[in-house]
Amino acid sequence: MGLVEPGAIHFENRKSKIKNTHQSKRSHFTMNTTIKTALLVLFCFVMALIIVLTFTIHHITESGDEEINKFHQEEVERIKNVLKNYVDMAYATIDTHYNNSRDKKFLEKYYGRRLINIIDVAETLLKSKAEAVKTGELTLEDAQAQAMQEIKRLRYDNGNGYVWIIDTALPPKMIMHPTQPSLDAQVLDDPKYNTANGKKQNMFVAAVELCETHGKGFIDYLWPKQTENGLEEDVLQLAHVRLFSEWKWVIGTAVFVDEAGLDAIDKSLNDIRQLKYNNGKGSFWITRTQPELKLIVYPENPSFEGQTLDEGKLKALLDSFAKTVEAKNGSGFIKYTWPKQRGLTTEAQKWAYVKRYEALNWIVSTSIDIDNVEKGVVEKKGIVNAQIKNLIIQILLVSIVIILLVSLLSYMLKQYFPKLKSFNKAQPARTASQGMSISKAQPTLVTSPRGKTITPIVTQEPERMLHTDECIKMVQEISKTLIAEQSKLLAVAMNRQVPEEDMATPEQERQVTKVKNLANQTYQTIEEMKKMVEGKQAAPKEQNANNVLNTETFNKVVGNLNNMVG
Repeated sequence: MGLVEPGAIHFENRKSKIKNTHQSKRSHFTMNTTIKTALLVLFCFVMALIIVLTFTIHHITESGDEEINKFHQEEVERIKNVLKNYVDMAYATIDTHYNNSRDKKFLEKYYGRRLINIIDVAETLLKSKAEAVKTGELTLEDAQAQAMQEIKRLRYDNGNGYVWIIDTALPPKMIMHPTQPSLDAQVLDDPKYNTANGKKQNMFVAAVELCETHGKGFIDYLWPKQTENGLEEDVLQLAHVRLFSEWKWVIGTAVFVDEAGLDAIDKSLNDIRQLKYNNGKGSFWITRTQPELKLIVYPENPSFEGQTLDEGKLKALLDSFAKTVEAKNGSGFIKYTWPKQRGLTTEAQKWAYVKRYEALNWIVSTSIDIDNVEKGVVEKKGIVNAQIKNLIIQILLVSIVIILLVSLLSYMLKQYFPKLKSFNKAQPARTASQGMSISKAQPTLVTSPRGKTITPIVTQEPERMLHTDECIKMVQEISKTLIAEQSKLLAVAMNRQVPEEDMATPEQERQVTKVKNLANQTYQTIEEMKKMVEGKQAAPKEQNANNVLNTETFNKVVGNLNNMVG
């Protein structure tokens, strides 16, 4: 009449030990899996960090290179503009002097006073002779003859300057020419004289017309001039002419204005030598390309001025200047290297701007060191590299802080929140036990004398522990079942074997007493189970605050109960 089969309890205990072994292995496997997961997460984090850092550094480097290139281009353009402005200023100085040397108004101012003074002397002489005629001291013919002789002897400008006389007829006739006597008494209507005022007008006719209109004035024209090699060429002359109305003469004197051009060149060269910029460090060069390549202004080393350059670095540089102006419509930029100071081997990079002055076959140029630009580029690169370095350090520091914070948070969760972890582990088992997972648990059957199942005692996974609330329910169910079954047993025994009181035999009385004792023992056993469960509920901290009972202990109590009932 036993309630539990002894083999079932033994089988359950053995299975529990096997499950403990599997659970230990599973726990070890879980720990290894946790470590691997942590390492995988760390690896993914490091890889993500490397990828982000790589793209960030690439972006900063690319942006830095763009900024450096932009800075370099802007600085080069700025330097080119500065060079061009400086050369244009020097070019304008030369052009002003040259144009002035060919401008009539300028020539009148430049040469006019000297020419006027000479004509004043000649006019004074004529007036004195005319006065002698009026007083009767001289006849008109004698006075005119004396006047011509005296005026012929007038000389200035190292004997190159003289005064000539023509009449007022149209076309006029030469009365006296000091250097070309063959012209005397000749009518001046030859087409070769049609060179006045830049418009093919007869120069002598132009002089007469000007004097008849204004009494005096300036005219310009071309006149042959003997050169150093003995040849003659037409050169521009400026003449001052004046009317001597008493005798109807026009007196005039002229000067070759190429002297004004030469003077303009001298002025230009002197002015260019004096032009400085950049606190006196910047200066200008002038190179003459025809008939041969020469430096005519070189403030850095004046000893080279006027010399013919046959070879050397300077000759090569000047050749590059000439090629540049030929290839680039008269002006252009050149980048080259040059010693920082004379006698030093250290060279600096320079930009030069060259411009040709066509009228004089000159090349005007100046240059600027671009070391400061290169230094600026190096500084910019240093700033970019520093930014990259700081970014790497900041990202690494932030990453280390994040890792430390995550590790600390994980440790705190494990250390101070074990209930949450245990609850999360136990929750799936409880949920499964309430549903369709009962079949996976291994029950220990407590049976009635008739083989009826009372309740299953489930061995929990992953730990062989029972929650106290489950134990209470089981104890209550077992208690009710045992009491009901034993009550039925007692009733059967009483119905079948117990006669009337007066008919009871001693043997029957002993059976009744035995049944009563069995009921009392069952009651005591149930009370012990309740006390055991209540004791576990009173001390939850002993099992990590999870109010659980060992399944083996519970099964042992049930076994005692079965033995007792059986």
